[in-house]
Amino acid sequence: MGWLFELRDANIAAYLTRPISDEPPRMRAGDLVRFLGALEHDTYSLISSKPFWVDRVSAVAGESSRSLDRRLRGESWQEFLSPPLIKEALADLRRVFKNFELYALVASRDHESYDRVNAFFRHAAYTTEHNALILMPHGGMGQGSLEFFDPIPPVQQIASHPENLPGVLFWLKTGESAFAPVRDAEPLFRQLVEQLDSTPAKLEQIMSDYNRQTPDCRRSRILHLSDLHFGSRDALKKEPYLERCLLDRKNDFDRVVISGDLFDNPRSDDYAAFYRFLTSLRNWNAKDPVIVPGNHDQRAFGNNLGRIGEEYRQLANMKWGPGVVVDDDLLCTFLCFNSSEKGNWARGGMSDSQLREVATELQIQLGRREELNNYERIAVLHHHPFPYAPEELPVQRGRKRLFVGNERYIQMEDSDRFLSWCAARRTSLILHGHKHVARHRAEIVRPGRVPPMEITAVGCGTSLGIGGKPLSYNIVSWTPGAESWSASFFSDPGDGSGFHQDYLTLYRSSSREIA
Repeated sequence: MGWLFELRDANIAAYLTRPISDEPPRMRAGDLVRFLGALEHDTYSLISSKPFWVDRVSAVAGESSRSLDRRLRGESWQEFLSPPLIKEALADLRRVFKNFELYALVASRDHESYDRVNAFFRHAAYTTEHNALILMPHGGMGQGSLEFFDPIPPVQQIASHPENLPGVLFWLKTGESAFAPVRDAEPLFRQLVEQLDSTPAKLEQIMSDYNRQTPDCRRSRILHLSDLHFGSRDALKKEPYLERCLLDRKNDFDRVVISGDLFDNPRSDDYAAFYRFLTSLRNWNAKDPVIVPGNHDQRAFGNNLGRIGEEYRQLANMKWGPGVVVDDDLLCTFLCFNSSEKGNWARGGMSDSQLREVATELQIQLGRREELNNYERIAVLHHHPFPYAPEELPVQRGRKRLFVGNERYIQMEDSDRFLSWCAARRTSLILHGHKHVARHRAEIVRPGRVPPMEITAVGCGTSLGIGGKPLSYNIVSWTPGAESWSASFFSDPGDGSGFHQDYLTLYRSSSREIA
């Protein structure tokens, strides 16, 4: 059996193959209605040697679509649906899709490889008959980014190993999976097909053997924290939990980046609380964290008016200055900024002299080592260079919409100038904090003097859940040479129930120029 579907529906398609007990990913009403309508009417997207199966899927999708439409009358199609309603709407389809012995998702990135993976898809769909379901997005995965709310494990697997694209992800109902490049997928598929009539344990063993024999690919991974606000009551209560959770995941990242508001006020006691946490990070990570300051680290209660409220003693204790950090293991260069250098209240901004200082240091490093021209460049600052926009969807689970609020008193002044500076320096990934709301936003910046470039901002929420918000952290990773990277956003509601992967985005490249 085979199923061609739109790329944006990959997470829904994967959910239909998962155990009934799984919680559904977030979906907007309009997206789910469109998805069901496509399954009902676009029957050409289903490949089967048994026509009754195609008719059954179409009929079930149609009935589910009509039932959902009745439930949604008068409701906004832009809102996220409740999990129980999603489970109810997809329950009958899950019964149809969950009974296969083997699942495979065929994924390609470019047109050159699409013909080969398409041939694999059609051959596999027809030859496995009703024992396997082969899935493939229309037109492959394209050149842009892939974005998923509450990514299902098969989607997570692709994001974890983008170096395997073009490739095929195989998985079983039991959860065992293997993601193989096309050159390896074809012989692996033949082994699996030969055992489709045997026990599930045989299929699990084949996948396990493949995974054990496949060497791990080198990946660069960054843990992104922000807005810790040590010295506040929330930080005091929640720090032990966050530290324990990060320690459990220490093998999942290679370096820590903290994008400002390290403490709540520029007082020695607040700094001392942060320093204890910093010392703990340094004890179990071989590299010192990359740190930039926020407005709370140098302004009383995070605000100032002119010179009133400014306090730099604790900033001096950090021995911090704008500059460049080269990481030869990660093959990247961090460009570090103090975005609170300018601006009143909680606003940010930076002077020409600071930009020039970072540029000078970068040129010195490039002059010493030519290979740094091939390293990824990542800007780290506290304030968000892209304003939070009403059309943005909330990254974190449990939020129906993004609270934009008044940017007037917290924005980064003259942010267009900074973004143009980044584009001119081929620095297309920016890590920031400040608003206590996790976010991902990509825009094309056209500085004029150099070709346009897509710049992505990855914002971390408040890692210690200040003000009752979820505890947050991000993990950014990429595979050198494969020109692919991903950002995963995690949060805990604050009750210690565990960190959940709220959102995942997978990119072709973080330094791709726009023609």
